[in-house]
Amino acid sequence: MGTSNSHRFLVLKLSVILLISVFSVERISAKGVGPAEGYYLVHDYHDDWQIYDEGYKAYVPYVRERHQEYSSFSLFFDFENYKGYKLLFYSKKENYLFIDASLQKKLPADVWTIMDVDSLQKVYRKTRLFLTFYGINTNAEDLKVIVGNKISKTERSIELTEYQLTVRPKAIPVFNNFFVLGLVFLLICYAFLYNFQPKTFERYYNFQDLLTINVRDDSFVNKPFDLGNLLFVINLSFTLAYLFMIIRNEETDLFNVSNILNEEETVLGLFLNFIAIAILIFIALIIKYLSLAILSNLYRFDNVTNVHFFKIMQASSIFFLLVLFLVSYSAISYPFILQNFEKYLLIPVVIFFILRLLLIYFTINKLTSLKNLYLFSYLCIVELIPVIIGIRFAL
Repeated sequence: MGTSNSHRFLVLKLSVILLISVFSVERISAKGVGPAEGYYLVHDYHDDWQIYDEGYKAYVPYVRERHQEYSSFSLFFDFENYKGYKLLFYSKKENYLFIDASLQKKLPADVWTIMDVDSLQKVYRKTRLFLTFYGINTNAEDLKVIVGNKISKTERSIELTEYQLTVRPKAIPVFNNFFVLGLVFLLICYAFLYNFQPKTFERYYNFQDLLTINVRDDSFVNKPFDLGNLLFVINLSFTLAYLFMIIRNEETDLFNVSNILNEEETVLGLFLNFIAIAILIFIALIIKYLSLAILSNLYRFDNVTNVHFFKIMQASSIFFLLVLFLVSYSAISYPFILQNFEKYLLIPVVIFFILRLLLIYFTINKLTSLKNLYLFSYLCIVELIPVIIGIRFAL
């Protein structure tokens, strides 16, 4: 009997402790956060910090015991999850805010800094930002970065029970699915060309052949639109279209093509846009060849058109294949690069066009005996001016 009473008393005691704990947790969770505790807590980034590790050459999760001496802390902020909310920052020490590696503002000490999420998205026109907070003698424990919802003075606090809470998996952005499927599609295209046209593939992606100025007069070069060469023109169009879609995902409307593209944000809609852009690029390459044929005829450059076009295709195929490799690697190791893809790609593309222009100059100069003045004029019209105009309209 005594044992039974003791057992009941122990159960009753544990139940009371459990109830007290539950009510305490509910009271803490119902408490406001931010300045004057005027915001409901939506998300706390306390456990989401990342730091740049020199050893790994990449951003890694913050570990308190390992990264105590760091003064720069970063995180990814996704607009899609927090539309209509506020981003709040607080620290006892002065800090500086960098957005996508660009200095934005000075954050004073002991003051809550409040940023409207919707306003940030309108300014940066992206779905995701990379935020970095830097301060002297600052550690992650001193920083508070939270997403909050303003508490209305007239609204009544609503308490949710455990049974009202549901856990939902985070939705994967539609473009991420297209990114993977598009990469698989390109991989299939390159594998098909490698097996179906092995000799042509070896010729196009041969760096030594690219730098060979004394191009031999063969049927391969003189038939730019036979089946083998045409397949590689189409493949280059797909590659450029895929890179174009990555840039467009960051709300950068290159050449104002958004008016003719499908605005439906689905995988099918994105894939249809990808095909449409590939067709436009293919047409542009055909027009490029026709313009070369017309101008070389006006300048009386014999047997230059086919060699010129082949060098363009060969150089572009090699360069943009390397870019595709870097994009695939960056998606895994440095995802923030894809968020600013157009900025990182601009300078390498400009350098590539300059080097390609020099290669074509020496190639044509080797094949003809015309004066350099005519050759320079010809290249300015067909190469330099279109590149300058293209970059201007693209930006």
